[in-house]
Amino acid sequence: MPQDLTRVLVNLLTNAFYAVSDKQRQLGKDYEPVVSIRTEQTGKEVRLRVRDNGNGIPAAVRQRIFEPFFTTKPAGEGTGLGLSLSYDIVTKGHRGTLSVETREGEFTEFVVCLPTVPTPARTSPTPSVERTKAPV
Repeated sequence: MPQDLTRVLVNLLTNAFYAVSDKQRQLGKDYEPVVSIRTEQTGKEVRLRVRDNGNGIPAAVRQRIFEPFFTTKPAGEGTGLGLSLSYDIVTKGHRGTLSVETREGEFTEFVVCLPTVPTPARTSPTPSVERTKAPV
């Protein structure tokens, strides 16, 4: 479902651009924002990495980032659904994984891993309140 994976990529990029913009507001012209996308293919999976050099994700909230309606953005700037929907699309819709690597003050990198073996047909996922904890 290419439109689902497009939604995941848009969500991850939107968050990355927000993170580097926020850091640039804090540090000014001496900071150079960088957002990168990398892909890798192994025999069993395809990996998509979206990395930014923003402020990273604080340890206190890492366990909650894939929960529906959880956001660290100010009121009116985020719904808290982007990562939740992305997680469902990747894990439930495509039998993959979505994980995050981050270091406060330095970077955040989301890693989408998708199996190369086709998965059975499915319907688009809907947001769910129940969730298992994602690896962080």
